[in-house]
Amino acid sequence: MDEQVERYHKLRALVEELRQALPQQQSPPLVLALDHYLERHCRRCGQLLLEREDEAEQRFCPSCQLQLLSQQPLKNPAALLKLLTAQGSDPVLSEKLVAYLLSAPEKELYRLNAYHLAETLEVPRRQLLATLAPAVLAGLLTLNWELFCLACNFQRSTFASLEEARSRQTCTNCHATYDAPMDEEIVVTFTVSPTVRALDAQADEWAWRQQINEQYGRVTGHDLLTVQLFRDLFVNHPLPVHESFKIGRIALLFTDLGNSTSLYARWGDPRAYHLVREHFDLLTEMVVAAGGAVVKTIGDAVMAAFPTSELALHAACEAQRATPGFNAERELDELDALHLKVGLHVGPCLVVTLNERLDYFGTTVNIAARLQKLATPGEILFSEEFLQDVGELPLLQERVRSPEQLMLRGLEERAFTIYRLRVNA
Repeated sequence: MDEQVERYHKLRALVEELRQALPQQQSPPLVLALDHYLERHCRRCGQLLLEREDEAEQRFCPSCQLQLLSQQPLKNPAALLKLLTAQGSDPVLSEKLVAYLLSAPEKELYRLNAYHLAETLEVPRRQLLATLAPAVLAGLLTLNWELFCLACNFQRSTFASLEEARSRQTCTNCHATYDAPMDEEIVVTFTVSPTVRALDAQADEWAWRQQINEQYGRVTGHDLLTVQLFRDLFVNHPLPVHESFKIGRIALLFTDLGNSTSLYARWGDPRAYHLVREHFDLLTEMVVAAGGAVVKTIGDAVMAAFPTSELALHAACEAQRATPGFNAERELDELDALHLKVGLHVGPCLVVTLNERLDYFGTTVNIAARLQKLATPGEILFSEEFLQDVGELPLLQERVRSPEQLMLRGLEERAFTIYRLRVNA
């Protein structure tokens, strides 16, 4: 037994012995103080609780609550809602999800399609995916990874986590051999946990699921990788080191700060670093709000991924609009004010594990990074491919400068058509 747990239970036993040995209602101050100390700790593991729990809730920490729940079915909506909101989920949407899990037909809860669920609960798809991550963490749902053959639509296999994923596949039905794309053949579904609701074997209605998939489309593995909460969930479960999965199309955003080097020189490393980290938090907020996910930070730069170019452009514009306010709140003068540079590109790439975390690799990544380096402070630079993917938007028609032909370092085989946008002009 862990020393902390053993010490806690010995102290609890001592307090109980003292209380039984003393006349009723004559507990000395020491016993009262020890009792108060124990009330502020989990009764199972002895961990300090962030806030004092009610007696009815039995004063367990969230981890022990989940372990205790796993031992018996739980159909108390209030308890389920508490577990979900404790993971940071939106309370209103959490309440809808809990009610659905407790009342929906069983066939809808076995390998459920998140896009079907989004329409049922009348919420945007990306918002629902962001809520399902806390539900997985809280133990309300299990995440299923499934592999489908594009040639014959046969479910080739399933795996429990990305660590078990293999890109090279041979279909046992049509015998086709191929590299499975993460944004086509790798599919994710969710099943209600048996601790919430035990399902009968009849819940597995394959024909009904196929109908739902055809109507709403499947949720792909890459759909999840562009949801920040799911990326955080996969931090300790990346792809095998030597595996890589194709992504047919992804929108990438790179940012950097235009004057950070001189800022470090003037302010000193600790103070400047703190300011840059605060701006990272602002960028993360803009990326997540737009429907993307931060992949990594590189020095003062941020790399983010989005399922569509429209979402990437929205995040870039909002980040540029928010930066002057960031400077004003901190009363930064013209010399110290931060200025953001952004590069955007869209295209195919590979999803891989680099430095023990999920990352992207390929020419699309290199182009987006090079465009960011060519942007001037306060500017968004994007490629012809990105513009074609976004289509005609009033903002672009009003603010985008005439196209330029530029050579990108390391990609000299052709000139790139690029566009410059300033939203704060």
